[in-house]
Amino acid sequence: MTDSKNTSDASVGNRRAFLIRTGTAALAAAAAPLTLAQTNAPTKASDGGTIIDFERELKRMRFDHYQHPPVDILKEGFRPVGGKIADFATARLNGRDHFFYIERRLEEGTPFYPGHETYFGHASTPDFLQWEVHDPVMVVRENSWEEAHVWAPVILPEGKEFLMAYTGLNRHLSQNIGLASSKDLFQWKRWPSNPISPCKGAPWAAWWDNEICSCRDPHLVRHEGRVYMCYTANTKEGASCLALASTTDFKKWKDHGPIIVGPTTGYEPKLGGGHPQGSFESANLSFRNGRWVLITKAPIRDKSVRTWVTTSDRPDSFRMDQFRPFWKDGICVEVLRNQGTRSLLAGMVGGFLRFAEVDWAEPECQARKITDRETLLRWNPV
Repeated sequence: MTDSKNTSDASVGNRRAFLIRTGTAALAAAAAPLTLAQTNAPTKASDGGTIIDFERELKRMRFDHYQHPPVDILKEGFRPVGGKIADFATARLNGRDHFFYIERRLEEGTPFYPGHETYFGHASTPDFLQWEVHDPVMVVRENSWEEAHVWAPVILPEGKEFLMAYTGLNRHLSQNIGLASSKDLFQWKRWPSNPISPCKGAPWAAWWDNEICSCRDPHLVRHEGRVYMCYTANTKEGASCLALASTTDFKKWKDHGPIIVGPTTGYEPKLGGGHPQGSFESANLSFRNGRWVLITKAPIRDKSVRTWVTTSDRPDSFRMDQFRPFWKDGICVEVLRNQGTRSLLAGMVGGFLRFAEVDWAEPECQARKITDRETLLRWNPV
């Protein structure tokens, strides 16, 4: 197999030297053909080392490039070498921000194709400018409820550990939600009680385990002794919705049903994505200044905005007619830092991780993309 990264045209000078060398060798062969024919000793190249040296150096070069990719976080954002990101989770430990993300292929990437999106990529940064990519985590498990894909993690600190909720898909693309724990953010242990199955048996939910169905994109928020989990689902009437479940111990979950419901018709799929009307996805639920705040991706027909925000005085009831644009070109929004009424946000823009900030005290608060180094670095010590 030819390696295109290690083949290039020789310079004119090198080519002339090569021709001189080969011409001299040809004359020598003509003068002493018997001597050349009788030796099988390998010739030593004038440049480079052995194939063993070659392979080891190539490994070092490529692993270094993969683990420490060149990143212009302000102009383009972060993505792993060879891929792009989709839904992601964040956690902070020992002065580093960690990101766990769906790693999507650069060409024709889609959640549904076999072999795609089978683990979570993992990268960390001490300052949002320098990035290190680590080994993937949470690889799919054969012959299980999560045998085909893993999607959309979210992480919540829980005592001395970190708790991850994530989506798993079986071979039929039936979606479900499971839990995993880690102390160091590198080694993750799935819970033996997985999956949670919040839609199973719910009277409102269209869910089954032998065909594609929605039960994905969990988001966790702690409030007054309970942990609330908002997630994407479908109703039996054929509408996309965001549903809510809650728990005090991560063992028993209370079903609160749908908290916002879309239309029952008008969903039009496109092979390459960009559906004119689609699912509520990548929701983020929080409680701020006495109000519940819901951020969600919602492809709405004839609207260019993909990510919206709305508020409510309760966590289980929101209205689409109160949607306001939040981040026009950003989706999968996560909150990294809070300082007073302001927050540092991370989101996905065209497969790249980008940063923004928001002031929740503003009447029509929206995410403002960060484009200068000083603004981003001010969030480091927070």
